[in-house]
Amino acid sequence: MEYLRIIYQKEARVARLLLNRPRALNALDEAMIEELRYALKTAAADSAVRVLILTGAGRAFCFGADVSEFRKAQEQGGRAAMEALLSKAQEIIQVLYEMPKPTLAALNGFASGLGLDLALACDLRIATDRVKVSEAFVSMGLAPDGGGTFFLPRLIGSGKAAEMIFTGEPITSQEAEKIGLINRVVPALELEKTVQDLAQKLAKGPSLAMRLAKQALKKNLGMDLVEALRVEAEFQKICLQSADHREAVRSYLERREPIFEGR
Repeated sequence: MEYLRIIYQKEARVARLLLNRPRALNALDEAMIEELRYALKTAAADSAVRVLILTGAGRAFCFGADVSEFRKAQEQGGRAAMEALLSKAQEIIQVLYEMPKPTLAALNGFASGLGLDLALACDLRIATDRVKVSEAFVSMGLAPDGGGTFFLPRLIGSGKAAEMIFTGEPITSQEAEKIGLINRVVPALELEKTVQDLAQKLAKGPSLAMRLAKQALKKNLGMDLVEALRVEAEFQKICLQSADHREAVRSYLERREPIFEGR
């Protein structure tokens, strides 16, 4: 696919996906949704990619859905067209959430509505100290449709999630870090280096173990302790037989940095 709305780059086992509609504050129109869907599936299937970074160009991470695009779909195609576009947008969230490798959202600017949900679908979120985030659906008379009601209660608790969703009011990155929505806040000039350093650290790690740990984190959200321990034991048996585990033991005994192959 030829990318016109995004920039997809791959270097040193890290894929970087840049939302590139800065004049529209990286709002998601149908073309960008299609490109995102294709790029995310490409990264998920590429064994050479061990980490994915999602970020935005200009002064916004993502302002959410392009309202004019969704309105056009409704006017021209009616309910069926609207539902088809919504389904594609939700597929992006699902593919990102189920990505079998670590995902990092680098919040360079404002993230609202579906844009915030994109970041919430990532494993980790790093933001500049100038960022504000919001679940802004209610300002348009809408309920969240990008997973906000799933992600937010799990990250910040049901009460704070309800406040963010019901009011739609933005919060600063500092407050978002305090309540657990954002992992780390850094000065704007340090965002790129901070994210790249973390991505490289993860890319050099044992990707098999991280993939299984990610699966366990998601599986165990709805399980009791007994079932969670069973899942962990199942995955640990796989890790104990892996080349990465053997390399970790050898490198420890030889007092050197391990070289993991992801198997």
